[in-house]
Amino acid sequence: MDDAVLRAMQRWPNVPAVYGWLRLDRRGRWLLIDRGQPDFDERRDGAGSPITNPQILEFIARNYQPDAQGRWYWQNGPQRVFVDLEIAPLILRVLGCGAQAQMVTHTGVQISRVDYAWLTSRGELLLATDAGPGAVHDLDLGLLEFGDEAPAGLPGCLQILDKPVTIDRLGDDAPFFDLRPRPADYPVGSPSGPPLAFVNKSTRTS
Repeated sequence: MDDAVLRAMQRWPNVPAVYGWLRLDRRGRWLLIDRGQPDFDERRDGAGSPITNPQILEFIARNYQPDAQGRWYWQNGPQRVFVDLEIAPLILRVLGCGAQAQMVTHTGVQISRVDYAWLTSRGELLLATDAGPGAVHDLDLGLLEFGDEAPAGLPGCLQILDKPVTIDRLGDDAPFFDLRPRPADYPVGSPSGPPLAFVNKSTRTS
């Protein structure tokens, strides 16, 4: 976490957290849900619009982590901005191919260990890594090496970082690492206020 952020937390310890303004999609894109815009409509605008400013993206990545309740958030100075997750808190990109392939999170953290793997009914590959729980980017699945040396009844085996990892099945209603994909069930039309000094900056495209 940035030193400036830590100092801001100490100086202003009681800034209320915000919910429902920041979303991470299944391809690792940060999306701003501008609930303060006039005539906001959840069905039309609830998916959010991509944040493309490189400095803001880097700032979010450096100050993104979970709390003790499994809620992931961006520490925006003295304020926590909780994130709605479409699939997982980390989206994993594959570098190289086969058993020697490397992985990096959408926030730029290199993965050095994969402990467990699950396959969902929708074909999503979820991994428990040393950086935290993540989902492999769907466009990178073809770069991975899979084997069939798994116990009977299981989907198979993932060869990654020079080791085999058995893939288990994950039911549609099964929890994935006790994550809370939507940190708060905020009432539609009455979300918490916007992130501090964030909305105007984040809507810039460069």
